[in-house]
Amino acid sequence: MRAFSRVAFVLCVCALVGSVLSAQAPLSAADAGKFMGAWALTLDSPQGPFTLTLTLSDKDGSVAGEMTSDMMPTQKVEDISKAGNDLVLKYQGDFQGQQFSAKITLTPVEDKLGVSFDIMDGQFQMTGVGTKK
Repeated sequence: MRAFSRVAFVLCVCALVGSVLSAQAPLSAADAGKFMGAWALTLDSPQGPFTLTLTLSDKDGSVAGEMTSDMMPTQKVEDISKAGNDLVLKYQGDFQGQQFSAKITLTPVEDKLGVSFDIMDGQFQMTGVGTKK
């Protein structure tokens, strides 16, 4: 029993340390330079194309995001990071009472953005183009 307690304690400590180490500081607005502002993200879906408006703004020196469309309520995005030249946005959404996780990767392509929209870790994916508004 005592060995089990030690193992449980070590696992708990490892989990806590891992969560602290994986927490990242918010992305600064200066680091997101060319991504800042309002964008029309036109995505291709099995139901046809649709457009989201993504606005990236400076909130106390960090990047804050907000998405809107005719099909869903306003969605705030606070988990924003960079991966190389790409901007990665992650959020938990709600569509008609159904919870989902989403990840949007924005890739600069000349004066536009390549958009990859991943819902529920690959269960549903869409691609498209972002243009500055």
